[in-house]
Amino acid sequence: MLIRKRRHDIPGLNTTSTADISFMLLIFFLVTTSMDVDKGLRRQLPPAQQEKIEQESLVDKGKLMELKITEGNTLLLNGQPINRDELRIRTEEFITRVGKEHLISISASPEAAYETYFNLQNELMTAYKNVRNRLARQRYGQALEACNEAQRNVILEQCPQRIAETYQTSEEGTKP
Repeated sequence: MLIRKRRHDIPGLNTTSTADISFMLLIFFLVTTSMDVDKGLRRQLPPAQQEKIEQESLVDKGKLMELKITEGNTLLLNGQPINRDELRIRTEEFITRVGKEHLISISASPEAAYETYFNLQNELMTAYKNVRNRLARQRYGQALEACNEAQRNVILEQCPQRIAETYQTSEEGTKP
């Protein structure tokens, strides 16, 4: 009599629990990882210079609008207190009156709240947008967003964004 070898079935690995654990880890890392969208102001900063070059430039006071944020978060326009709504209107009038030679100077105290600075920047950007839209409607009969690239460039050349910021340190006062 011949003895046959029996084939033994090898049991398969139970991968259900492994897949469940992998899925749970994936969900855990997706939930705990922050995917914050960058917030802030879009600004093109000048390249860093190795040497500090201080240049004094003369600016006609009639073409300069000075904005200052004090330690108490008070907004001053040419030394006079002003609220946000009035700031937008006065900025639009200033840009329209002076034209592309205008200059807006911003000075903020280090103790001032970032929210106040951010609100100031928003009001200035809204004023620029309104003036540019008004120019586009006068010239092309449509809003700036509806204009083509060449038309937009003409409007942006007529109404450039000219904002200078000065930084204050507590010991030194105002620094450009």
